[in-house]
Amino acid sequence: MGVVTPKLERVIYVLEWARIEEFADDSWDGIGRPPHVRAWLANAFVAKAVLGITTTVGLVERL
Repeated sequence: MGVVTPKLERVIYVLEWARIEEFADDSWDGIGRPPHVRAWLANAFVAKAVLGITTTVGLVERL
């Protein structure tokens, strides 16, 4: 997969430590986003904070 930078290592560590997927609501009544999508979005916001990216557009550009 390539070289893992120190910043990426930090993101991986924080995501593994936080385990946000466990806190995403398991029940879904068909309103709003499905639970697995909510966990993905939460992980993206955590990565954004760890990397110090101020905008969501900045995060998308990095991806």
